[in-house]
Amino acid sequence: MGDTKILIVEDEAITSMDIRRSLIELGYEVTGTATTGELAVEMAGKLHPDLILMDIMLAGKMNGIEAAEQIKNRFHIPVVYLTAYSDDPFLQKARVTEPYGYILKPFRELELKTTIEMALYKHAIEDALRISEETTRVLLNATDDILFLADTSGRLMAANESLAIKAKKHVRDLRGTNIAELVSAGILSSRMAGWNVSIAQKKPEHFEEEFNGEWFDTTVYPILGPQADVVLFAVFIRNITASKRNEEQTRNNEEFFRSLLEGTSDIIAVLNPDATFRHESPSVSQALGYSAEDLVNKPIYSIIPDEDIPAAQAIFHGILENPGMVRPIQIRLKKKDRSRCAMKGIISNLQGNPVINGIVLNGWIRKP
Repeated sequence: MGDTKILIVEDEAITSMDIRRSLIELGYEVTGTATTGELAVEMAGKLHPDLILMDIMLAGKMNGIEAAEQIKNRFHIPVVYLTAYSDDPFLQKARVTEPYGYILKPFRELELKTTIEMALYKHAIEDALRISEETTRVLLNATDDILFLADTSGRLMAANESLAIKAKKHVRDLRGTNIAELVSAGILSSRMAGWNVSIAQKKPEHFEEEFNGEWFDTTVYPILGPQADVVLFAVFIRNITASKRNEEQTRNNEEFFRSLLEGTSDIIAVLNPDATFRHESPSVSQALGYSAEDLVNKPIYSIIPDEDIPAAQAIFHGILENPGMVRPIQIRLKKKDRSRCAMKGIISNLQGNPVINGIVLNGWIRKP
């Protein structure tokens, strides 16, 4: 309590001194006293006390209620009202300012201490809740994904800006509405709304779905209550249309490139950055005798004579360090029957190329 600073707002000098004495005896620090509402607002802004004891009836143009309302809106400092009458008609008006308590004059020190401690506790809880809500709001809006929280009846408890934008509404207008409205409006599919998730299974549900010409990745997380029953659903929806189209384009590119490989008589091999085979043309098998199964994920050095490996490694590492580089190459290769042959051609670094994305070796076997 020694660190708790309290501002007294009381226009009766004797009462103010009595309150000050009691607060000091209880271990609080009195940071100042004010006799008018105007001075109370000014001192609250300068001193930033932890709590204000505010007399409702003050001399001057501003009464305690008006001063408390300004202090609440500007400085968020908790106010406890002091009043001489429990049936004071001003108490009705005072409730609008959401005070943290009332103390009847004359007061007892135990009552004063209890009211102050309860007010400080309530204010701390409200601050923690406000921080938690703001943190949640920031996290919800830190992504372009659609995020929302709904209860088991489908009522939206929270939603982020991404969902609000998609629904063409404000976030505040979404809260409390039923998610069925978004399904009916074509904003979400029934699966995105969690209608396919059983509250009995208590496990996350993950799926990908095409909806209105776009692809979405959705996860529905059940949230359990104190009795281990599902009380809420947290839903995360990500638009994956671009990645789906990229995957399809990649598949088409690979099929196209594979058709080129199969239709050529030249030796063509696509190597990974670690020099292992990823693809090779059928002519490799015809020229060297290896099947595709013999070479897949094997390093190219496995078909190069041991004495030629250092030179081949130097060539490969040089091309690997220079994206887009093309250079001629002439190397000896080992056939499956252990005989040797010479290959002449080019090696190219086509990493990043949307069709190939690898190191390409293209050549032909020199006839003896």
